[in-house]
Amino acid sequence: MKHLKIKRKDLFIHIGWWLGYGLLLSYLPLLIMDAAEAFAFVLRTLIASIIIFYINAYWLLPRYIAKGYYFKYLLGILLTMLITGGVYHQTSAKWGVRSMEQLRSDKDWEKTIDNDRFLSENKELIFKKEHPRFKERRFLGFNMMGVPSFISMLFISTLYWIYSDSRQRKQTELNLVNQNLVNEMKFLKSQMNPHFLFNALNNIYSLSMLHSVKTPEMVLKLSAMLRYVLYESEDVKVKLGKEVDYIKNFIEFQRIKIEGIPNIHVDIDRADRMKLIEPMLLIPFVENSFKHSKIEDTENGWISMTLTTEDKHICFEVSNSVPKQKAAADKNSGIGIENVKRRLLYLYPDCHSIRINMDERQYQLKLKIELK
Repeated sequence: MKHLKIKRKDLFIHIGWWLGYGLLLSYLPLLIMDAAEAFAFVLRTLIASIIIFYINAYWLLPRYIAKGYYFKYLLGILLTMLITGGVYHQTSAKWGVRSMEQLRSDKDWEKTIDNDRFLSENKELIFKKEHPRFKERRFLGFNMMGVPSFISMLFISTLYWIYSDSRQRKQTELNLVNQNLVNEMKFLKSQMNPHFLFNALNNIYSLSMLHSVKTPEMVLKLSAMLRYVLYESEDVKVKLGKEVDYIKNFIEFQRIKIEGIPNIHVDIDRADRMKLIEPMLLIPFVENSFKHSKIEDTENGWISMTLTTEDKHICFEVSNSVPKQKAAADKNSGIGIENVKRRLLYLYPDCHSIRINMDERQYQLKLKIELK
């Protein structure tokens, strides 16, 4: 696991935490010391606590505990505590911070105790001589200062590392999932069904052999479709009108290859063409309907699609016939539809709904998107 890093947005949280901790530490010293001595006392404790916190959370824990080197971690902690504690003690005299024994012998300090209600009530405890066994505590501070404060910093920094490490792991996993989705979307957006392209070229060739007046028109339509897929689909969002034009051109090519008059009902021109949508998002549903409807059977095959917009919503409905012999095999909507579902989950989390109903006669899909 990589070492933790303080993000810029978290920097102010860290600064605020240490300022608050410093204020908490300053309560008792300000009662029993003058301002300068109290400031030196708190600053000394705060610096030592900061050193222990960040060495533990950002170096020892990621370097040793995360890799299972527990003995090395204990050695690192002991070394950190000894060095920090030694420096903490040695700076007492240099910074003008008196020990408890020195404070007790100060008559002015005793008057300070008597003038404070809380301190006077605990005067006996404050002036009680320390047991020789705990003699070294007198230069490590009062109550939660010194060694107890350092131990609490170890505990707090360990909890912080556990939380941050867990959050970092989840974020890494989420980034990998999102990156896979982004790569998948790029592939889907740049993908044109090779089978459709082959058929489109064959249809244009057939029209040219018949000297059809529609040949130039179909060449232009195919050119527009290729331009949309290869270039315009690279944009993050496109106007809904471009998606509609692609769908209409796609349907036009499907009509050409069908002998007779196919039963295709299309109502997609009422939608607001200026709405913005991710490219190639609706087209897989259209391709799916032509693939599974057996539309070339002009007596039984049919397709119906409707596209509407209202405020920030886009509603797209596609229905098609289901051949009897394929009803059982086509219960799943196919890989293409599943890919679009994943795209929708990524692009419009909690802002879309998709319902698919299928029976022996028809396949029906209703998609509703709330635009951001």
